[in-house]
Amino acid sequence: MSGQKLSPIEEGGIARVQVGCGPKNIKPDWWNVDIRPFPGIDAVMDVTKVWPWRGVLDYVYGEHFLEHLSLSDAIDFLTHSRAALKHGGALRLTTPSVEWVLKTHFKFNDAGVDAKMNETFAINRAFHGWGHQFLYSKDMLEQLIAACGLTLRGFYDYGDSDDESLKGLEQHGGWSVTEGYPSVWIIEAVKSEECSDEVTSNFRALAEEKFLRYVASGH
Repeated sequence: MSGQKLSPIEEGGIARVQVGCGPKNIKPDWWNVDIRPFPGIDAVMDVTKVWPWRGVLDYVYGEHFLEHLSLSDAIDFLTHSRAALKHGGALRLTTPSVEWVLKTHFKFNDAGVDAKMNETFAINRAFHGWGHQFLYSKDMLEQLIAACGLTLRGFYDYGDSDDESLKGLEQHGGWSVTEGYPSVWIIEAVKSEECSDEVTSNFRALAEEKFLRYVASGH
């Protein structure tokens, strides 16, 4: 852990937090956290639990992070992010686009048995590989963000933003667009003035009814 930075909880501390930074994406002017104790990070932290900061952060950022959480944990993460942000504070996330995965990983043609097997492996890797737990469509992201008390500011291209502090953050390569769908959705949202616990609870109930209970059943 770095001894040269002040944490967000300290007076004059860094007010921008990068979640799930891993060992290769540490940013010197951010407070870098991960659930695993990688060398060089600023704190070990489970961001699906209550954060030690409330209403003090300017920014929260996560690159290729959201898809590694269960849908239930994603709701918790976003709810805690919102609580930690100042009013007007911004969240930026990148996560694989399920539309792009479907457009690019399996083609309904007569390419032959070997090609179809490779495509079948590829689409299953996209969903289950690298620790992925849930892939998002654009509409799903919009509804999830709103349900957690955040107001969507927009979808952005790789490295682009209307906010100078959020430009050029992405480090994962390979971003592309196929038939109008980016390989990765990059979103920004700001803390809403109000957050309805009922709206969040209703979305969580919908997630449980439509998805989570099937995963938990093991069938």
